[in-house]
Formats: sequence, structure tokens, C-alpha cells
Amino acid sequence: MVGAVLYLRLSTTAPAPPNVPKEETLSLEVTAARVQPMPVILQSVGQVASQHMVQIRPQVSGMLTQVLFKEGEFVSKGQRLFQIEPAPFEAALASAKAASDNARGNADRLETIAKKGYVTQQDYRNVRAMADQAQAAYEQARINLSYTDLRAPIAGRTGSVTVKSGNIVSPGDALQLVTINEMRPILVQFNIPQQFLGRVRQYQAQRAIHVSVADDKGSTDLDEGMLVFMDNAINPNTGTIALKAQLPNAHEQLWPGQYVTVNLQITVEAKAVVVPQTSIQTGQRGSFVYIVEQGKAAARDVKVDRQMGNLAVLSQGLVGNEQVIVRAPRDLRVGARVSASKDAALPPAEITLPNS
Repeated sequence: MVGAVLYLRLSTTAPAPPNVPKEETLSLEVTAARVQPMPVILQSVGQVASQHMVQIRPQVSGMLTQVLFKEGEFVSKGQRLFQIEPAPFEAALASAKAASDNARGNADRLETIAKKGYVTQQDYRNVRAMADQAQAAYEQARINLSYTDLRAPIAGRTGSVTVKSGNIVSPGDALQLVTINEMRPILVQFNIPQQFLGRVRQYQAQRAIHVSVADDKGSTDLDEGMLVFMDNAINPNTGTIALKAQLPNAHEQLWPGQYVTVNLQITVEAKAVVVPQTSIQTGQRGSFVYIVEQGKAAARDVKVDRQMGNLAVLSQGLVGNEQVIVRAPRDLRVGARVSASKDAALPPAEITLPNS
């Protein structure tokens, strides 16, 4: 039996390669890092205070007959506030005037006699002194009568009235009748660390230092003004120095005792590199941003000097005009292909809402 022969036919056609997926291109929002002037701002928590507060107290005793304003309302300088019963003081004034006129008349008559030598000069001086005393008593009675009409010494907003009409008041009362706080302009008191004192003094010597104030959360602008006071000593317990800013408070958005966020603009950095705050990423080595180089994503380490609203000011890492990815997805990897969905314009610098 002849053995069977097995023939193998070898194919000359190469096997089809496996399917290789095409690299996906991510469409992301990109903007250029910008070089522009940016303010250097120190941020602190401050408290609003009236720069002039007056407690209205009686200076004579008597019955309070009228309260001539509504508590809590704004009053003008010189406006009538309270009336104390004037009748006893009017009577005292009339009596003092009569006594003064009589004493002055006696002194005038004695002066003529004294010139003729009928009385001694000592007697004349005694009568003249009595006339002067009577005149002083008259002036005091006139002043006491004026104290029955209490007027506002400053313009401001009144507080609660502590005594109602019909009650007896006197200078020795423990409580004031009302307190007036000057509201326009107003002060904000705050503190900064002592290491910034030198810079603040340096720039204050060159120009007025601008101050802006926001609410306690730093989200709503309230007013703007100027630095007007720097304490003459550093607090050794806290290592800070006290400052005050004056603000016009035209719409009375600031109220005495209110806590606010204070932004002290000490200077302007002429050429600061800024990127959107959303582009800043955090890694093991610190902060970085994703940029686009030759159509691919690359990471660049940066150092954030300060945040100002929705912008980050960089001190290292970028020089300007780099294409920065505004919002990088979590799965973005270095080397991934990237195309710009749109060129995002940098938002304006919100210089009144910085973070130091």
C-alpha cells in the first residue's frame, strides 16, 4: 500500500492587521496667558465705625416736654431734638436780668460820686464787682435757658431714644437721651501683618492708597475710599498694625459695627502674567496649568502669586501668550491631542475682590 502524501498549501497573502483606534482629538476652551497691569492688594477683615459719635445728654434738670424727631431717622446739624420745660429758666433769666440792671445802675451812679471824692475808691470797686457778678449770673441764666432746647451738634443717624416725654431728666442721669452716629463719611478699621508695614508706608509716601470694601463674604462691593490713618505702634500680641480707611458711604451701605472685607491696594504691578483661575490645577509638585503645544496638551508648573476675582496672577511658569486650557477635564493626559473649541477671552480683572 502506497503511503499517503500530505500536501500543505502555504498562503502568500499577509494576515489583516488588528484594528487600531484612531487617536481622539479633544475640543477644549483655550485662551492666551495675558500680560497686563494688575494691582497688588492686601485683604483683611475690618469693622465699620462712625468717625464722629455724639451722646445727647441734658445739661439742666427739668421735665422733658417734647421729642422732636423719630428715633432712627437722619438728622441735620442744628436740628431740634428735645425740649425741656423752659418756664423755670425763663423766670430765672428775668430775675437775673433785673438784678444785673439794678447792680449796673448803682455802679454807674457811684462812679459819678466817686469822681467827686464823696466815696472811697474801694467802695466803688466793691459796687462795680457786685455789678459784674450780677451780669455773670444773668449770662449763666441765659445759657441755662438755651440748654432747654437740645439740638443736634452733628449731622447723622439717631439711635434709640431712652427717655420719653413727661419724664424728669438731669445731667446726672446714667443714660444718654439718644446717640447720633455720623454716617457720611464713615470709617472702616482693620489690621494688616507687620511685615507689610514697610511697603504700605513706602507707597503711601508716593500717593494716596486706595481701599475698597465688600461684604463679610467678599461677594458684594459696598464702597471705595482712601487710607487715612496708620497707628503709631504695632500690637505686640498680634504682630499687626491698625489702619483706618475713610469712605463716602453715600448710600449708607456701611453701618457702624458691621464686619466687612477690606481690600487695600498698595500698588500696581505693571507687567503681571494672568490666567483664568479655572485653569489652575493642583498636583504632587504644586500648581500647574495645561497648555497646548503643537496641537497636544502639555503641563507647565506655575507659581500663583495671588488670586483676584476670577483671575490668577502668576509669578513663575509662564511669560505670556501661551495657549492655556481654561477648563481641563479630569481625564486629560499630557500628549493628548487638543483643538480649541473657541478662543476664550480673559475676563476683566475684578480688582476689588482679591485674595491675598
